[in-house]
Amino acid sequence: MNMVTLRLRPPAAGLSARPVRRLLAVLALVLGGAVAAQAQTGQIAGVVTDSLDATTLPAASVVVLDDDGQAIPTLGASTGAVGEYEIRGVPAGAYTVRASFIGYAPQERAVVVRAGETAMADFALVFADASLGELVVVGYGEQRRRDVTGAVSSVSGEELAEQATPSVAQALQGRVAGVQVTPSSGAPGSGAQIRIRGVGTLNNASPLYVVDGLLLDDIDFLNPNDVESIEVLKDASATAIYGSRGANGVILITTKKGGFEAGTTVSVDVYNGVQSLQREIALVSGAEYAQLANELAANTGLDPFFADPSAVVTSTDWQDQVYQTAPIRNLTVSARGGNENISYYVSGDVISQDGILQGSSYQRATLRLNNEYRLGGAAQIGHNINLIYRDGERSAGVVRAALLADPTVAPMTDGVFNDAGVRSSAGNPAASIFYNRNDEGGFRLAGNVFLDLDLPEGIGFRSNFAVDLDDAEYKNFVPVFLVSPTQQNETSRLLVEQGNTDTWLWENTLTYDLLTPDDRHRLDVLGGFTLQSYYTEEIRGRRQNLIGEDPSFWYLRAGEEDGQTVEDEASSWTMQSYLARANYSFLDRYLATVSVRVDGSSRFGENNRYGTFPSIGLGWNVADEPFMDGVPYVSAFKLRGSYGRIGNDKIDPYASLALVDNNLNAVFGGDPTLNFGQTLTSLANPDIQWESVVQTDVGLDAAFFDDRLTATFDYYRRDTEDILVRVPIPDYVGSAQNPFVNAASVRNSGFETSLGLSGTAGDFLYGVRFNGSTIHNEVLALGEGNEEILAGGLGNEVTNTNRTIVGEPIGSFYGFQVEGVFQTQEEIDNAPTRGGERPGDLRFADTNGDGTVTNDDKVNLGSPIPDYTLGFGVDLGWNGFDVSAAFTGSIGADVYNARTSVRFGVENYEESFLDRWTGPGTSDTEPRITNAGHNFLASSRFVEDASFLKLQTLQVGYAIPAQYANRIRVDRARIYVSGTNLFTLTGYDGYTPEIGGSSVLGPGIDNGVYPIARTITVGLNLSF
Repeated sequence: MNMVTLRLRPPAAGLSARPVRRLLAVLALVLGGAVAAQAQTGQIAGVVTDSLDATTLPAASVVVLDDDGQAIPTLGASTGAVGEYEIRGVPAGAYTVRASFIGYAPQERAVVVRAGETAMADFALVFADASLGELVVVGYGEQRRRDVTGAVSSVSGEELAEQATPSVAQALQGRVAGVQVTPSSGAPGSGAQIRIRGVGTLNNASPLYVVDGLLLDDIDFLNPNDVESIEVLKDASATAIYGSRGANGVILITTKKGGFEAGTTVSVDVYNGVQSLQREIALVSGAEYAQLANELAANTGLDPFFADPSAVVTSTDWQDQVYQTAPIRNLTVSARGGNENISYYVSGDVISQDGILQGSSYQRATLRLNNEYRLGGAAQIGHNINLIYRDGERSAGVVRAALLADPTVAPMTDGVFNDAGVRSSAGNPAASIFYNRNDEGGFRLAGNVFLDLDLPEGIGFRSNFAVDLDDAEYKNFVPVFLVSPTQQNETSRLLVEQGNTDTWLWENTLTYDLLTPDDRHRLDVLGGFTLQSYYTEEIRGRRQNLIGEDPSFWYLRAGEEDGQTVEDEASSWTMQSYLARANYSFLDRYLATVSVRVDGSSRFGENNRYGTFPSIGLGWNVADEPFMDGVPYVSAFKLRGSYGRIGNDKIDPYASLALVDNNLNAVFGGDPTLNFGQTLTSLANPDIQWESVVQTDVGLDAAFFDDRLTATFDYYRRDTEDILVRVPIPDYVGSAQNPFVNAASVRNSGFETSLGLSGTAGDFLYGVRFNGSTIHNEVLALGEGNEEILAGGLGNEVTNTNRTIVGEPIGSFYGFQVEGVFQTQEEIDNAPTRGGERPGDLRFADTNGDGTVTNDDKVNLGSPIPDYTLGFGVDLGWNGFDVSAAFTGSIGADVYNARTSVRFGVENYEESFLDRWTGPGTSDTEPRITNAGHNFLASSRFVEDASFLKLQTLQVGYAIPAQYANRIRVDRARIYVSGTNLFTLTGYDGYTPEIGGSSVLGPGIDNGVYPIARTITVGLNLSF
């Protein structure tokens, strides 16, 4: 027991000693009681971390519970910047302590507190993204997940960090039900094509991205380590607040912030790795190529190309000449924290990525400043600023050439590139890479500044001003070189392109929050006004015969003026919007969300400048009903439904206007002179309006066994109406292009499922997640006079590979149905034919039964849109070790294999050609060796199943125990080994079955896409 000694002085003269003694007696009694009470109490302390990677969790709540499981008001604490907490003055006894953090399942520990001692209680919380108790980001604010009536899915920044990629979009793959993510390319720095609940338009089907309130069309600039969370808004109740831009779904991204009075935490995240070609395409050897080339000569009436194919010894696999093992490196340093007046998050990131295709690279440096400042009283200002510098080399585009180049030619002889274009049109791919000079780079500023006012009576005001300023430059220099007569350049050439895109957005919103004293009614109201402006301009110039090949001479003035060209183009649009939303909750059980947005856009005709987009969502928290009290294993159970109309404005800014081409010049007349001409190339349509989506969603969110098991189910129907499509007009009108009209409609419908299981078993931590969705895509109408829309096409006589018609999915593959291979002339004579077939040629089906094969017999051959997408993952942890694996897959999509379907000379052959027809009975699937013509028409021969299952990520990590990390003054240290795109199970024989495409109407064509790399990295996470 602590002793208290009181030293007493004699009473002052003239004062009675008795009152002083009484006073001292009272003081001694009080102090003695306080000392005795202190002697009978202890404290509880510990640290709160993430269960998987031991990341400390600042601002987590830790409370002591009473016998009824209720928090004792005077016994609680929040964790500091490094996840530590301390609760003092806890009376001696046995207690239950609970730790909780937004987005994680709460966890309880039993402790015994002894007088004068500290009881340790550490917590490793398990992430539970479907918990109905967490806050989620919604349009223009946050909302309790239990109150959300829309279809909203969340992904944490920790999940994104599992992949070694500079692309946030690619890291989303397989994480969210109903979201299909297809890498746009394997080239360094490439992003991804994202489709939310299918393809709902014949125009741009990309979602809207919102980063800290900034509305964007891409997120390629984002550093994944800066992302705190991602919310995907999928139905009308969630997306209608974005009105004309919400039809394709909305992806909300919140970057990391600091915290007022949170101290400072410094983090270092670094990884280093290698990338390699995931799989090679099997090609024939040099001798096999020579044999097939001679068969081609015999079948086409030419002389043999090789005197003795068996004597050919050179066998070059050009894939080995153009692909490489390439490094990837990344370093992120960040600091977050704050004091009573400033909250800050500062990060710097540098990534360097060489491509597996030689001559391609990407470098990016980013600086992020996310600060908030308290001005005193009710005012607060802040900013989220991202500065990005990027640089790199664009590949030479030899993916397909490496598959078609002549294998009987060595790349070089005595340091000189060999002529590989004698027989093959592909030339020498190694030379193409060597002489490739494609540099690109740019600078981007994306961010916002905002003012928040917390006004009386639950009213809040925010003014947010955001900008996105992007300057880009591209230079292509072609030096003088000679490889062969068909692969040479006699005069050096330079192309310079410079472009800038400037966007600003100003938003002003008022909010009102009401919670009645009896907690029965909760009301949140939002109203706002926004303005946005977009402008882009690009200028390009060409000159030739430069004075040198050094990059320091890659400027237009360094070339001669003869033959120079200069082109420029620009476009712009503006938008004005009004928005409102009300969220109402009665007894925390009965929920309603009503929202509306009115958008006015310069993109649309003067008769339809404004559009109105309303929605309503209803919800019922069934688990909170009194009749559910006897079902303790049900933690949450919510039914919800929504209906609304949202829009799509992603069209050409001038689609409603008449366009004139002023470059139609000609020389004519008795005295030949240049006459300048113009003509109308597109008619005006002042009635063009928004594409609108009417969407219905019915969903269920449930959690069981204290949120250990979570489930979400949704059924959706998404009808896109008034789709802008060009419709035919009479030829006498004279316009070069048919005008745009709101005429087409498309339906997407399906089911979505998300399941999660997490928990602990002693020191063992586990988490399992699964998501899957079905997609039914169907065109309902194309407009009067539009029976079909043809698109796609190859580089040969095949002009169309895709067709969009009523009753089929958008962009379905289109061609002849192959029924086999003609074995004899007798079969040809007795079968419907196109005319001119010979034994060994493909046999096409006479689908209309008219006795002959014509273009009228072409049919739907499959769809590039999958029937089912899925993703699942496993997270395990034990004593500092953690393992996570994530898979993604797709079922039912098809790919058009254009790699083997376009041939101009004697190009190389894939191994499948070895199974060709050489006589009756030899093959009924692979025709005889020919070059173009009948056997290379668009047909089912080239449409292949693109279903796949991919191990997207596998990561194994170890968190060094705190007592060892602290010795080097580190709060947290974790090392890991990670693999991305480790293997893909698929029946498709190309580099990847994940083929997107820039066109909605003609996707899924594999012309030789840049392969997606397998990446292995070793990394280190440190916190100070």
